[in-house]
Amino acid sequence: MKKFLILLFFLLSISSNLSAFIRDSEIENLIKEIVRPIAIAAEQDSEKLKIFIINDDQLNAFVTPGQKIFIFSGLIKKSNNVNALEGVIAHEIGHITGRHHVKIYENLGKARAITLVGVILGGAVQALTKDPNAAAAIGGGALTASRRSFLSFSRVQEGSADQAGFSFLKKSGKSLCGIISFLELLEEMQVYYQKTAYTQSHPLTRERIRDAKNAAINEDCENINKVKKLNNIRPNELTTEEKYKFIQAKLIGFTEPESVIDSIKNETRFNDDQKKYALAIANYKLFNLDKGNSLINQLIDKYPSNPYFYELKAQMLRENGLLKESLNNYLIVNKLLPNDPLVQIELAHTLIDLDTKKTTIKSIELLSKAKQKDSENNKLWYLLSVAHGKNSEMGKSRYASAYSSYLKGDDNMAISFIERAKKIVKKNTTLWNNLIELEKKINSKKRK
Repeated sequence: MKKFLILLFFLLSISSNLSAFIRDSEIENLIKEIVRPIAIAAEQDSEKLKIFIINDDQLNAFVTPGQKIFIFSGLIKKSNNVNALEGVIAHEIGHITGRHHVKIYENLGKARAITLVGVILGGAVQALTKDPNAAAAIGGGALTASRRSFLSFSRVQEGSADQAGFSFLKKSGKSLCGIISFLELLEEMQVYYQKTAYTQSHPLTRERIRDAKNAAINEDCENINKVKKLNNIRPNELTTEEKYKFIQAKLIGFTEPESVIDSIKNETRFNDDQKKYALAIANYKLFNLDKGNSLINQLIDKYPSNPYFYELKAQMLRENGLLKESLNNYLIVNKLLPNDPLVQIELAHTLIDLDTKKTTIKSIELLSKAKQKDSENNKLWYLLSVAHGKNSEMGKSRYASAYSSYLKGDDNMAISFIERAKKIVKKNTTLWNNLIELEKKINSKKRK
């Protein structure tokens, strides 16, 4: 979206120990599908949006400079339906169109705001600022003051962001019932359990719920918000809601495999196929490949045009050393999603593991293509370093290693690889110029 500078559901209480980002084509593609009509309604550009899923069960999300949107897996897993997520996103786009981010940056100062993001995200600071020392820039007392300032400043924006979000939902033909159910869920959690990350950064009041209900006065939200199992009758024409249930099941399978085995049968949100998806993933995560493979094969038989079931099978097979079988499935995925960089990266990974001259060269071709759309993907650069090394292209391998280190925030290691590459790369070539450009980026950052 156009200049995603506002912090979407800015998390001010997140643990500093985020375990990981989740990169997944199925989830990212669906989130883009969800965002696009709302962005259009708000007259924003959604094409350059970069999506990151944080593996954390908190109900939150945020956007940072660089057109990066971060969504917590807990928000996806725990929302009653896709409309709830639509409501969350519409509200945050209301902050963007209100230019609240400009006022936030003026209030805190750009450097302090970015550093605050980094401190709050802990290890993720390097992905945001590419500066491993950024978290040290604010002392404990100043950080507390910055948090309070950020909170108090954001609170005065909520009403206008709500109203703008309601407008965008209506204009894009979306229901307002989802945001009502989401706010009511948060209110219930706040009263009976705990304050959530969202309620600490977005004041939750009865007035906000009342305003949402007034805006949805002509909608039958009581019926719309009922949790329903959707029994699909058109396997190759999934609705957005059906797709959403599948990614919810996927996330639960990956992040809660032990509990899924016992509890999924009682899950009222999912139909039998979505339960199979969660169980296939859970069994694979718990090293029961035969069971996981059997379940995913059942889904492939029913949904032969769904690329994500083949993708899961390919991943399962590769991680269990069945490389040729994995390759066959990744080739199917790549045919169904020919322009997906994450698919190209995973296919390249399998080709590299096959370790032949032909597969190595093909992997480089795929990674080069993926780089055009996902140039900040650290795994891509790591695989490029491996593939070029296998192909005896040591200058390119060291440049890729340098860029991978740069993306991880390890500037000293990046400079080391650059210096080693410069010893064997001819001057005034494209590769030489790339090395110099990366070196300048790193040195410029150090001077700031």
